[in-house]
Amino acid sequence: MTRTETQINQAEIDIEAEQTMMFDSDELPLDEHEWNQLAQILADSEYQHIIGGDANESHSVWVSRYYNDVVSPTALDEHSEAVKAIVMSDKMRQFYSRFTGTEELCLRRCQANRLCEGDYIGEHCDQDSSPDYFATVVFHFDSPYEGGFFETVKQGSPSMHIRPRAHSALVNNCRVPHRVTPVTNGQRLTLACFLSLSFAPNMTTPAEFRTDSARRFSSKT
Repeated sequence: MTRTETQINQAEIDIEAEQTMMFDSDELPLDEHEWNQLAQILADSEYQHIIGGDANESHSVWVSRYYNDVVSPTALDEHSEAVKAIVMSDKMRQFYSRFTGTEELCLRRCQANRLCEGDYIGEHCDQDSSPDYFATVVFHFDSPYEGGFFETVKQGSPSMHIRPRAHSALVNNCRVPHRVTPVTNGQRLTLACFLSLSFAPNMTTPAEFRTDSARRFSSKT
């Protein structure tokens, strides 16, 4: 039995059986002040319009990155440590251990995803970017919007169709293909944290993100 399998067996929730989970605000350790701190960081951040992901999938999404692991997990800007202090605090690590089986977790990648009208996240599997990704935790913020459903995909068809509530967290097994349907009105704002049991350098060489420099972000988009 591998170390990962042992940790899953020790976890309260088996992420191999419960591959996609929703946790409402009253189930999360984050308090209102911490949600507001994160929301302010996301509001103050600069965004790129991404049209192609690092596993060569198609997107239309505004992204602000705080950590990435092209080689090894690296802080990318002035907001990185403030984000990590909240999402990787002791109480959050204890929460994550419910489905990882350990509090010894590496934040390999972390980014804000903002979807404006017409934007979407194309079908992909997080482990195609790095086989060390174990669970993705996506924090959802209060931004009125229509569309923008999270869908897991099985044999080309959606197997789950979820509209997360404000101040909730969606946890997805990084082996599960998924996508976000186009936003039809308003903006959908999330913070995605890619957790790993490994602190080692990335085992793969991800593709370059493709950006659309001609399009500019506006909070009124």
